[in-house]
Amino acid sequence: MRHIATLVAALGISVLLGGCVAATPGPVGEPLAPGVSLILPDKPVFAGGLVVNQLVQARFQDRHQVFQSFIEAGTNRFSIVMSVPSGPRIMKINWSKGSVSAQKEPIAPEALSARRMLADLMLVYASADVLRAALKGGTLEVDAKGTRSIVRDGTPVIVVTRPSGDAWSGRSALINHAFDYELNIQSQRVSP
Repeated sequence: MRHIATLVAALGISVLLGGCVAATPGPVGEPLAPGVSLILPDKPVFAGGLVVNQLVQARFQDRHQVFQSFIEAGTNRFSIVMSVPSGPRIMKINWSKGSVSAQKEPIAPEALSARRMLADLMLVYASADVLRAALKGGTLEVDAKGTRSIVRDGTPVIVVTRPSGDAWSGRSALINHAFDYELNIQSQRVSP
């Protein structure tokens, strides 16, 4: 349980209201940094047919944790299953038209937030146009190498690096300077 609690802190995520299964309708802003939020679109923004395995190393301040994710995207639906490496499932997230729901296992801490995880995934994997439309209070800048910066008052508060070519195949990193956390993600596309 201590390792899972560290995972929550490492992801810099907020409290998810509700019980073991919670559904949240409509767009709600997820705080990314002071004065900056991301509105999750009503329906998933990732292409259907996507199947990806990920290994994520998370850091929050001086704490570190590793977890696995299995991602599937279909027409108007997106799901993530998180687990401890080679261990039990932590949570399953479903995003479909009109709602985000999360089924947390008994080992999952109360504070684990599905919406926050989806916001971080959008920062790394959504198209630049989708991100620009969803950001509030900050702007997205993309340099010649494809590095993404979320900027507030001229200062980068979040920096995302992605592999050239297929973002879902290779190493990505998200550094949130405002909330002092970092995600290093190794993704392997299974399909298509």
